[in-house]
Amino acid sequence: MHDAILQIRTETRRKLAENERRSLRNIIERYKGRSECIPLYEDERSLDFYVTSVNDARHIASKILRVLGGRKKESTSFLRVERGKPVYRFTICITLLENPSRAKYGF
Repeated sequence: MHDAILQIRTETRRKLAENERRSLRNIIERYKGRSECIPLYEDERSLDFYVTSVNDARHIASKILRVLGGRKKESTSFLRVERGKPVYRFTICITLLENPSRAKYGF
């Protein structure tokens, strides 16, 4: 099983609107599946989460893009070899659009 870091950023470094922040948290809680989703970093412009399953992180990212819009970029980094197989950490970065979304998810 590969783990992932889910990064949510805003374009042009604008602040996340409160309804966007609540929508993001609702989407993550609903679609995290069986994996754990641990907050790593949070400020007014970005959110970072550690997700124990890369497939669940991809599922969360697709739901965020469907509701709030934006762009997705995915990268990998080699961690170690475990039982003869390479283990990677995936980083999924979502950049939200310049204009704040008015979408409300799960209120």
